[in-house]
Amino acid sequence: MGMFKNLRDVKQMGEQMRAGMPSAGEQMANAQARMANASQFMAAQTQAATAAAAAAQAAANGTGIRTTVTISGMRQVGMINFDLLVAFDVTVTRDDMPPYPATTQQAVSQMQIGQIRPGMTADATIDPSNPTAVWLDLSSVR
Repeated sequence: MGMFKNLRDVKQMGEQMRAGMPSAGEQMANAQARMANASQFMAAQTQAATAAAAAAQAAANGTGIRTTVTISGMRQVGMINFDLLVAFDVTVTRDDMPPYPATTQQAVSQMQIGQIRPGMTADATIDPSNPTAVWLDLSSVR
């Protein structure tokens, strides 16, 4: 008899849990909204990574514009292997135009991340076709 009582108790608990849950339609709408937010986030991450890659390519092939940037903010946005993927908010200082803000993403080793703080400066390369595409030379952070 004890087993049937336990089953009845479990059934009642399940009914109480179901009563407090949103309807299936509400759950589906919430899931779709979360997926839309995730898609927007991924699109923004892809755009930032593409811009950083373009600036890195410009640095590699010598077509980039060398300049100095000041790191105004930084946050971890992911990981690549055991390195941190960090979004850097920077202020770009160029001779031919006034300072302007930009954001770039780069992998930073866990050993190096503690040495980089907002307010520091670094050498950078700018993609000439997209001045907001910045590649930081993290070995030059000072």
